[in-house]
Amino acid sequence: MTVTFTWQTILYPALVLAAIAALVFLCVVLSRLLTTIKKLNLVLDDAKDLTEFAREKKDKADNIIGGVENTISNVTSSLKLNKGTIKNVSSLVGATTSIIGVAKATGKRRAAKEAKAEKKAEKKAKKETK
Repeated sequence: MTVTFTWQTILYPALVLAAIAALVFLCVVLSRLLTTIKKLNLVLDDAKDLTEFAREKKDKADNIIGGVENTISNVTSSLKLNKGTIKNVSSLVGATTSIIGVAKATGKRRAAKEAKAEKKAEKKAKKETK
């Protein structure tokens, strides 16, 4: 008895098994790809929410900065217009500070004179008691 094998009879079952293995592998890859796509969609939704939140905060910050900018420009223009008044007020403050300094110095001198007079009175009292 002679058994004859042709290349076709050997390769055909091997190719069928390889095709089945490839289909199983392809199904596994596609199922993993689907779960990855679902997770990616969740991440993209979160990123969208974060982007909207950041945009709202940026708009609020822009409004605040704009208001501060307007206030500062108003103050600086007011200061430019009132330079003379500011100079007068600063001169008045300087003069008041000088007057306070002179008053303190006068008070110190008066206190020193009184202390000196008390010492003299004590010495005189000691001499009289001896």
